[in-house]
Amino acid sequence: MLLTFNSRAIAAAAVAAIVVLGVPSAAVRADAGERPVLVATLSIWADISDQVDCDDHFNVQSLIPVGGDAHSYEPSIRDRDALDDAALVVANGAGLEAQLHDTLDSVADDGTPVIEMAEHVTTRPMEGGGEDTATDETVGDEHADEKGHDHHEGDDPHIWFDPTLIIEGLPALGAALVAAGADETLTADCVATVTANLEELDAEISEILSVVPNDQRQLVTNHDALGYFANRYQFDVLGSVLPSSSTLVEASPAELDELADAIEAEDVPAIFAEALEATDDATTLGDRLGVDVVTLYTDSLGEAGSGAETYVDMMLFDANAIATALAGR
Repeated sequence: MLLTFNSRAIAAAAVAAIVVLGVPSAAVRADAGERPVLVATLSIWADISDQVDCDDHFNVQSLIPVGGDAHSYEPSIRDRDALDDAALVVANGAGLEAQLHDTLDSVADDGTPVIEMAEHVTTRPMEGGGEDTATDETVGDEHADEKGHDHHEGDDPHIWFDPTLIIEGLPALGAALVAAGADETLTADCVATVTANLEELDAEISEILSVVPNDQRQLVTNHDALGYFANRYQFDVLGSVLPSSSTLVEASPAELDELADAIEAEDVPAIFAEALEATDDATTLGDRLGVDVVTLYTDSLGEAGSGAETYVDMMLFDANAIATALAGR
């Protein structure tokens, strides 16, 4: 249902109904005369955008709700209306929002400014490249289009797992906010503040992880989400239950057996799964090998009370979880 606001009473009732039904936040429209809306595809980018918009020029909203999977999220008609009405759309890009790709292109063609943050940072290719080079024929008709947009020229889309990459993209994000109506001087100050905060975050993560000896810096994940984290903080990704940067694939028995052999050979104590993903295969593998399955927040912030409600909190939560799981072996 497209919301219209002919009066404040109608608007209030509509917003109340949305809250009760749990409709994603981007479906909520501001009353007439309120701040312009900035829609970020991910809750992670909504939080970062909100920090850069530190003078609250925009009403910042997340299209994909907290706990939603960006790889598989399919937009509704209401989502398309929210994107069309936005003053600015902040997307991740690099193929992360597989089901949103065509919608974002169409919204941009219709005149809504869209910035894809992966276009403004130094991305790196996926390790191995097996998923990146698959053709539509290898994945079947059902996910052929998804596969075509699964990766951006084989690059890992999970750029937020390196805070220095966020810093690299902040000038472009600030410029996009200014072009959408934010004050240039205030935004520059906000970018400087966020940059300093992320530099502190990067240093704190390094300190947290310093307790993990070099010979224990092996990561086994549910899907290939931690490549940038591993590269930044000197870990090796031994393997993943889903050997892809996307969650739209399924684990194969042969690959799971191969991963199990690698875990046993390296005496890895933990498999890192994700709060937003089904972890049956990871749990089964952990039970089979007698290793812990540890929950991380990867493609979404956490719910209220999770300890991962902001980008900074999420990164610190994950760093502490990894350090605790690996340092005590």
